[in-house]
Amino acid sequence: MSRRRRGSKKREVDVPVASMGDIAFLLIIFFMVCSNFMKESAVKLDPPTAKDLETIKETAVSVSISKDEEIFLNGQIVPDAEAVEWGVAALIKDKASQEGRTVVFKCHNEIDKAFFEPVLESIAKAGALINASGRDEE
Repeated sequence: MSRRRRGSKKREVDVPVASMGDIAFLLIIFFMVCSNFMKESAVKLDPPTAKDLETIKETAVSVSISKDEEIFLNGQIVPDAEAVEWGVAALIKDKASQEGRTVVFKCHNEIDKAFFEPVLESIAKAGALINASGRDEE
């Protein structure tokens, strides 16, 4: 007995190519929006330097953070950000003017963001205006 193989007819499958152009243009637009074409620009921008910024008037309240992650409120060490909030709130409670409610904030440049952000938030919660201070770097 011989088995006879039936001839299988291969079906031709039609691939719709009408939407390929739309897909290609959507991909091009997506990559254009998500990428940076120019790393350098022809426009030269100079960031502001300390001499371009307005000078800070002396205020009654200052908060600073040292390189060793010590927090100071008017020169006195405080334990944490919550103590800064209470201390700043007590110092500015009778001040009505904007200058009286301004707190000068200084932070060492090696301090991690996770450490100084709660201090900034506590100053803001106390109702003070934050005036960040820095120095010229050469």
